[in-house]
This record gives sequence, structure tokens and C-alpha cells, in this order.
Amino acid sequence: MSWHSPSTLEEALNLLEEEQAQIVCGGTDLFVNFQAKQELRNRSWLNIQHLPELRQIRRVEGGIEIGAAVTASEIWQSTLLEELPALQEASRVIGGWQIQNRASIGGNLANASPAADLIIPLVAYEATVTLKSKERTRIVPLVDFVTAPKKTTLEKNEMITAIFIPDKVSGLPQTFLRHDQRGGTDISLVSVAVVLEESSRRMNWLNVAVGAANGKPVFAAFHDVESNETAIARLAELVAAQCQPITDVRASAAYRQAMVSVFIKKALTKLAFT
Repeated sequence: MSWHSPSTLEEALNLLEEEQAQIVCGGTDLFVNFQAKQELRNRSWLNIQHLPELRQIRRVEGGIEIGAAVTASEIWQSTLLEELPALQEASRVIGGWQIQNRASIGGNLANASPAADLIIPLVAYEATVTLKSKERTRIVPLVDFVTAPKKTTLEKNEMITAIFIPDKVSGLPQTFLRHDQRGGTDISLVSVAVVLEESSRRMNWLNVAVGAANGKPVFAAFHDVESNETAIARLAELVAAQCQPITDVRASAAYRQAMVSVFIKKALTKLAFT
């Protein structure tokens, strides 16, 4: 087993192809129960945590770009990302501060857990993810990136390098709400992100994303919705009907599906009536 710490993205991509190495950034998901992960025991490791190309949060043409190695704590402390409060809200509930100081946004996406928190506001934003290999660069809508639990569209020798968030969602009413058992130390039972544009007591458009209630994030977009309790309740029911949650030791499928509706109504009531 070998450990590689490249100093540039180009060097990292070369090593990824030559060594078929396992990418590691914060390691907060990857090293959980490591002793039982036989497939990782004899792998080469590629540490991308300190690559300067992946450490930036910057404004680019048409939006904001976040490097894959940016941590949860850096997200919620970023003044540039104050325009995206749903993402900052999600970053604040990832574990305790020790986890937030290591957990990277790219790792949260690549792990592809149905309960991953950061991906949910990003799906609501209609964000895209940049994937690079030595040979090419691909840009994939985030809603299509996760295909199933622990499965993504990442191909051999590819890594996540950045996430792009379009300007159209910056500064709009938005929120992220999470239902769990023990606050920031637990995994989401249900999570919801909403972003909307409103005028004259109507929601001109709104995007809703749901996590931990389906094999992959659920995304729904609506246009010209009234800002009243009846319309919000109906919208929440429509989104909940798209979810196919599981039953496990933490909650039943029926409970999770009911909570999807409850938390969408909470989110929309918070945004539409304030």
C-alpha cells in the first residue's frame, strides 16, 4: 500500500491513471469501518486534500464555483457563499466541528449516500459537477450525478474537481431543513432544500430537493404557485409521492414519506410567508 500526495492537479490525474489509486480527501466517510473494507486494504491512496486547484471558492462567469476539496466549515464560514444560505445551513449540520473541518464537498458527493447533506441544496440549485480525467473534462448536472445509493456517474480515472452553482439562485429565498434524531451528530432521516423566486404573493418558480427518502436525491420544479397553505400542502404531497424511502432501524418508510411532506411544508411556509 502506498500513499501519494501530489502538489498539482495534473500530477494527481497522472497518478490516478498510472496507480489506479483510491482518492481520499477528508476521509470522514471512506475510513468509517475501514478494517471491514477488504477491497481498500491493499490499494494505493491518492490524497487530494491540499491541491490548490481544488481549494478555491470563487465567482466565475455565470455563477460561483466551489473546489472539490473545500470543507464544510469553509463553506459555512465563506462570505461569498452568504448568498447561498441553504448550502451554508447544510454545511453546519454535518457532524461536529471536527468532521466539518475535514469533510469535503467533493467527498460528500462522491460517497453518494442517500443521506448526504450537501448534495440536497446543490440539487435544488440545479448545480453541475465538473469531472476530470487525464484525457477529458465532463460537466454533469448534479441531479444526474448520483444514480443509486453509493453509485455515481464517475468513470474510471475520473475525479470531481469542482461544483458550479448558477447565479440565478444567489440571494433568492431558500432554506435547508433536516430531520434527525440527535442534531448534528446523527444521519438525516429526511432532508429538504427549497429555493424560490416570488412576487405578489405567488411563487414564480421553485425548486425542491429531498434527501434520505429515496435511492438518489429527488428533484421537483414548479412554476406559478400560489403562496397559500392549500397550494403548499398539495405541492408537498406531490413531491412526497415521488419518494421511495426504505425501512431501517432508524425509521420506517411510511414515517420518512410522511416527514417529506411535513418538512416541505415547513420550508415553504418559512420562505413564502416571511
